[in-house]
Amino acid sequence: MKRILTFLFLFILATSAIGQKFSIGSEVGIISSINTGYKLTDYQNRRNTYYAGININYQVVSSLSFTTGFHYVRQGYRHATCYISENGEGIDLVGKFDYLSIPVLANVHLLKSRKLILSIGLLGEYNFKAVQDYPRVHGGCEYYYFPDLSDVTKEYSFSAIAGIGYKVLEKDKFELITALKYYHGLTNTYQLPQPDIHISIDRRYSSVLMTLSFNYKL
Repeated sequence: MKRILTFLFLFILATSAIGQKFSIGSEVGIISSINTGYKLTDYQNRRNTYYAGININYQVVSSLSFTTGFHYVRQGYRHATCYISENGEGIDLVGKFDYLSIPVLANVHLLKSRKLILSIGLLGEYNFKAVQDYPRVHGGCEYYYFPDLSDVTKEYSFSAIAGIGYKVLEKDKFELITALKYYHGLTNTYQLPQPDIHISIDRRYSSVLMTLSFNYKL
């Protein structure tokens, strides 16, 4: 067993020494998210907003690379309320759950050109904002919607990531990649305000992202 592990270690070390390449870059895009309180097909209940991050990429060989970074992920939901605005229109409530996150992905580069990229990985997230936002109310009802949801939202959560991308431009020192990614929550983001209360509430977020990455090769 020790010989096998030693051989694997030396093989990985040799592969890394021959083929390693680092790059750093930015990633921006749009994100559409919803939680398990709704159906995935409830498009009117999605929060659609922007997304941004910084990536560090490590190219092991031409067909395999790894990516990590630091991202600002904005998730949430939207639904109608009984509130009425001054012009008589109904007011939607928007749940805003913003996270600072660290993704870890393995990327497989396909085709002869290695421009088609399949990615899979995990995402660790820290929640720093959990609110429900709605405009000034004029009338309609007296139902109260809690604006601050930090007490019922866990600080940390984990998600799985899968994506497909294409390298649309590549030069000696930089590359441009467009991608479609899907995040699926692995942990419940809801937490009960009192430990002695036992209610089964599952709030896992799923998000679809369209991204554009610009990487500078070191």
